[in-house]
Amino acid sequence: MKKKPIKLNDEQLLLEASQLSDMYHQLTLDLFDQVIERIKARGSASLADNPYLWQANKLHDVGLLNADNIKLIAKYSGIAEAQLRYIIKNEGFKIYKNTSEQLEEALGRESGVNSTIQDDLSNYARQAIDDVHNLTNTTLPFSVIGAYQGIIQDAVAGVVTGLKTPDQAINQTVIKWFKKGFYGFTDKAGRKWRADSYARTVINTTTWRVFNEAKEAPAREFGIDTFYYSKKATAREMCAPLQHQIVTTGEAREEGGIKILALSDYGHGEPDGCLGINCKHTKTPFVVGVNSKPELPEHLKNITPAQAKANANAQAKQRAIERSIRKSKELLHVAKQLGDKELIRQYQSDVRSKQDALNYLINNNAFLHRNQAREKRYNNPYTKTQSEVEVRKEKAKLDKRRDVESAIIGVETSEGIPLKITKHLAERAVLRNIAPIDIVDSIKEPLKIAPIKYDNLDRPSQKYIGKCVSTVINPIDGNIVTVHATSTRIRKKYGGN
Repeated sequence: MKKKPIKLNDEQLLLEASQLSDMYHQLTLDLFDQVIERIKARGSASLADNPYLWQANKLHDVGLLNADNIKLIAKYSGIAEAQLRYIIKNEGFKIYKNTSEQLEEALGRESGVNSTIQDDLSNYARQAIDDVHNLTNTTLPFSVIGAYQGIIQDAVAGVVTGLKTPDQAINQTVIKWFKKGFYGFTDKAGRKWRADSYARTVINTTTWRVFNEAKEAPAREFGIDTFYYSKKATAREMCAPLQHQIVTTGEAREEGGIKILALSDYGHGEPDGCLGINCKHTKTPFVVGVNSKPELPEHLKNITPAQAKANANAQAKQRAIERSIRKSKELLHVAKQLGDKELIRQYQSDVRSKQDALNYLINNNAFLHRNQAREKRYNNPYTKTQSEVEVRKEKAKLDKRRDVESAIIGVETSEGIPLKITKHLAERAVLRNIAPIDIVDSIKEPLKIAPIKYDNLDRPSQKYIGKCVSTVINPIDGNIVTVHATSTRIRKKYGGN
């Protein structure tokens, strides 16, 4: 029997998570812009003429800045939390479902296990959202105000001691606090994390856990402990020997002529081991004797473990330079906000020299390629994510409206009049969270059919009172006039439970 090549799972979940992490970084940049705006705003006193009065006036603006910050955080949080929940629960379940179907096809049977994956995904989503929500809604607002107050105090100290001009005091202090970033979290080792770094860690850690669990869960359910280990042009020392090999979460062995490597022999579970921190390899369930390895693309076929490790070092250098370019562009943006020509020239020069270093590295490593999106200050992740969330909302509303319209097709009143519903009425039913089946039940099994009434334009209407929903129709043409929930009082009055 011809073996079936395994299908590698879509990594859309990981791509969307990366964009979401970028959004939290964008939030911190936008919050710092608001800090600069308040610092630079003209007031009744100048830092040069009366430093302490300037300080008092700026500190008086703390409430206004905090209100602006809370508004901006709320704008980001609503979109971000909806996206995080969707990524984990929906994209995670897609991976689980696809993997489970592949194993069913390969083994010719169902697992016979009642999966708890949806509960598990819900728990992952809840924990991640709680962690990020606490950061953005509790810690971050205080951190921004702390930075604002720190800038004011440091700037005044610089002027009062006579060491700096007012412009130097403000501009140099703002740059110092920008480099420091907003405080987000202190870990068990006492290390302080920036807010955006902590959010990125929570999101990335959770989504990788979900990504792997969504593939491991079907394997466990089918009693499979063997996996195909993906291959990339780059690999850390512990991953390099595993690339394009069959691995197991159990004991190393040979099965059906295939050598199976144990993940535990390659540091699995350790930060620098296989599948450790920042490792981007994936493993896909593999049925020995049924599946075959996927065909590698040409650029990966002849890469040895030694080359993969060397490539990983080169790629790490590229990513470090790209991060440094982004940071210089962020500092350049701050310098422009401050209007400091000297700082602008300095950071423009920094960007150019780092781009030259990046080009040199890429030109000397054939497998590397330049991706300017990774060098941008940010690639507007908020707008992209907001658009995705809004599109999903509209699609969900459209699907629900169509469900209402479909449910009505073929339904007739007790007098044999076919029901009809307009798009507007179907949308109204969706907005009122009225289930299509409840509309149908109110017509087919009403608790009470009210007498026909006529309005002041002599238009007839008749109410069908159901257990959950009451539907008002035109008894002449069958058009639904309105639908609404049946109140508890009315339901009890007509014998409903």
